[in-house]
Amino acid sequence: MVLPEEVAARILSETVRHRASLRDTATRFFSRNPELDYMKPIVRVLTLGVARNYMLLDKVLESLGYGPPSHSTRWMLARILVYEALSDKLKPTRARKLAPRAGLDADKILELRGAEPQEFVRGLGGVEKLSVLYSFPRWMVEELLGAEIPELPRLLESLNQDPTRWIRVKPEVDIEWLRERLRGQGVEIEPDRDLPDIARIVSGDSKATRTEEYQKGLYILQDKASALVSWVARPRDSVAVDPTAGAAVKASHMAWLGARYVVAGDVKPERIREARRTLSRLAVGHIIDLVAGDARQPYLRGFDVTVVDPPCSDIGRLQYEPEVKLWLTRGDIHYFRRLQLRIVSAVVEAALPGSTIVYSVCTLTRSETIWVIRRLLERHSDVEIVEPEPVLGEKPRRLPRSQRLLPHLHKTQGFFIAKLVKL
Repeated sequence: MVLPEEVAARILSETVRHRASLRDTATRFFSRNPELDYMKPIVRVLTLGVARNYMLLDKVLESLGYGPPSHSTRWMLARILVYEALSDKLKPTRARKLAPRAGLDADKILELRGAEPQEFVRGLGGVEKLSVLYSFPRWMVEELLGAEIPELPRLLESLNQDPTRWIRVKPEVDIEWLRERLRGQGVEIEPDRDLPDIARIVSGDSKATRTEEYQKGLYILQDKASALVSWVARPRDSVAVDPTAGAAVKASHMAWLGARYVVAGDVKPERIREARRTLSRLAVGHIIDLVAGDARQPYLRGFDVTVVDPPCSDIGRLQYEPEVKLWLTRGDIHYFRRLQLRIVSAVVEAALPGSTIVYSVCTLTRSETIWVIRRLLERHSDVEIVEPEPVLGEKPRRLPRSQRLLPHLHKTQGFFIAKLVKL
C-alpha cells in the first residue's frame, strides 16, 4: 500500500526534475491516480514543508551521517521523514515502515521528534546560518543582502509562510455588500485601507473561488502588490497594452479602471487561452483584445499606457511557490535580467512620446529591479523615471523613484514597481 509520504516524495522529485510547480505536478499525479484523492491535504502539507525547509532538513540528515543530498525520490522521502519528526508528527510504526525505503535508521529519525531547528545551526554564522536556517541557497541570501532588504531575517521567515491573500472587486460592486454575501458562504474579507477595490481574505480562502459572486465575475483573486501596478499606470480614458500579460489579470484591471481599449499579449498560447477564460468571466472581453507575440519584438505600437511585467525569478512569490528555491540558480537571475532589459527596451522603442510605461516584477533581487531600470535609462535618453504614485511600498535607497513591497512589511508578494515616461 502506497503511503502519503511516498506520494509526496514522488511529486517533489518530479517537480524539481521538470522545474514545474508543485500544484501542477500534484494535479497531474492525482488525475492519474484518482483513488488516492483522499491523500491530497496531507501531501500538500508535506510537499510545502519540505520545499520550505529542505536545506535545514539536509543539515539534520548530515548530522546523522547521511548524504550527500540530492533531489531523488529516495532523498525526498528522507527529507519528509525528518520534517515529520521535527514537527513531532512522525509515528513509530510509520517510521519503521518508511525509513528503510529512504535508506535511514528509524530509531535515529525517531530521536529527532520535537528537536528545535536552532540546534542544527550552532556554529554557523552570518550568511551561512541564514541560508541553512531558512533554507535559501547561499547565493540567494547574498542577492537579497545586496538588495538591502530591511530586516532580512524577517523577510526570509515570511517567505516560508503561507501568503496573505487578496481579492480585487469589480468597480460597481459595493465591497460591504460583497462582504456580507461572502460571509454567508464561509469567506470573510476586510476592505483594504489603501486601494478602494482591494480586500484582504481574513478566512475561508480555499472557498473564495467557489462562491456565486466569483463565478459571476464580481471579483478576482489578485495580490495587492500586483493590483497596485494598474493604479500606478492610471489607465483611465487611455489606450493601454500589456505585452507580457499572462492570464490578463492586470489587463482586466486596467479595463476596470477605465481604459478605453486594452491589448493583452503573451508568447505562450496556453496563457492566451487562460486569459480568454479570465476575460470571459470578468465580462471585459469587449474592451480587451488578445494577441500572441514575443514581447522582445516591438510588435505593439501606439499606446498611451504600457504595463511591462516580464518573466522573473519569482523570489517575491516564494510563499506561493517555495519549490522554486530547489532549482533556481544565480545563472537564471542573469538570464532573466537580460531578458527583462530587452523586453522593456523594445517597449520603450515602440512607445509614443508622452506615454507611460510601468515596469514591475514579482522579485526582489537588485539584478532584476534597480539594475534593469538603470541600464534602461543609460540606453534611452528619451525616458525618465517618475514617482510611481500611489506609493504604498518601501523606496529602495539606490533608486528612490521606485517602490517595492515586502511580505514581512506589507503583507503582499515581494514586488518592485517603477514608473517611466517617454519624452
